[in-house]
Order: sequence, then C-alpha cells, then structure tokens
Amino acid sequence: MNSEKINLTGIKNIIFDFGQVLLNINPGLSAEAFTKLGIRDGVDFWGSRNSSELLIGLEKGVLSPDDFRNGALQMLVPGISHQQVDDAWNALLLDLPVKRVEMLKLLKPHYRLFLLSNSNQIHYDCYMGRFEKEYGYSMELLFEKLWFSFQLGLLKPDPEIFKYVLNEAGLIPEETLFIDDTLVHVEAARSVGINAFHLKPGLEICNLL
Repeated sequence: MNSEKINLTGIKNIIFDFGQVLLNINPGLSAEAFTKLGIRDGVDFWGSRNSSELLIGLEKGVLSPDDFRNGALQMLVPGISHQQVDDAWNALLLDLPVKRVEMLKLLKPHYRLFLLSNSNQIHYDCYMGRFEKEYGYSMELLFEKLWFSFQLGLLKPDPEIFKYVLNEAGLIPEETLFIDDTLVHVEAARSVGINAFHLKPGLEICNLL
C-alpha cells in the first residue's frame, strides 16, 4: 500500500484505531496540565515505574479509574481533587473533525466498520459524552462494533487482541484492513494476517480512503 491512497481491493472490513486516526490528540497537553497542578519534588510523573504501571493498568482495565486517580494523587502536591486529575488526564483529547465523521458515514454502506483502541474508562466517558453532545447521537452508530483495551483486558500490540477481534466479529484477515498511527500496532496486525496501513504523521485519513 502506498502513502497516497489505501488499496481497498478485496477489503470488506475496516478496523480503525481511534487517537490520531479519527480523534485528534495531544499527549503533551496532559503533561502540561499535571505539571500545572503540581508534581511532588523528586517525582518523575511520566517516567517512573509507578506511573507506567498506572497507565498500563488503567488501559488494560486492571486498575479502576479511582485506582488511577489515587495513584496520581500520590505523585501530586496535596489538595488536588479527583476531578482535577480527570481534567488533566482528559486534556490530551481534542476534536473529532466533522469530515472524518462524514467519511465513516460514506464508508458504512460498503464496508463493515470497526474501532479498536487502547483506551481507558476516564477517556472513554469523556470522548463518548463529547461526541453525543456535539453530534446528537452515539458514536456507536458509526460502527458495527467498538473495542477498547480496558474492556477487553488486552492491549495493542499484543497479537491476541487482533485474534480476539477477528474471532468475535467473524472476520477473514485477508478481507480486513486495520489503520493505526503506531507502527508496532500495524506490524502486530500484519502478524496475524490482517492488511494493515501505517498512518504516518501528516497524513489525513480522509484523503487516503
């Protein structure tokens, strides 16, 4: 597949990643927000083993939102609320452009559409709520099925998450296209026979389909 157009020959199913493919995100905004809240002296908020375990645990559904909030509070200065933690964590979530929503609507009559994302309950509640408020209907109506890592207990790039998706939806790998902005996720999808496209920085999904 070239970088100008995605080859859809023989494709019946399209699985989209969410962040940076459909939803614009900027993780640096969350880093800035937590810094503004106040990180305890000597704490490496993003680089420590504890923070890594918090993030992975939340996205894998092993830790609850409150587990994450309380873990974050231990690294922040006293006096921060759970809501402030949520607001800082959600700061990275930007917009889902109308043109991408319209693209999905145009594709839906012709392909089985799915969403597969490494995500967590706090972000899920935020972007699902925002979408419904902005568009007046649930994002679920755009897809046949949405899969999120925190619900499955599996994370990309584990090949098992792709095997799960193929099995649950009854998809034939060779007839399935997966689009993700993270190369290791693309490679993992390819390892189980799925056609996968790496959406590199600067590429717009609407121009490729």
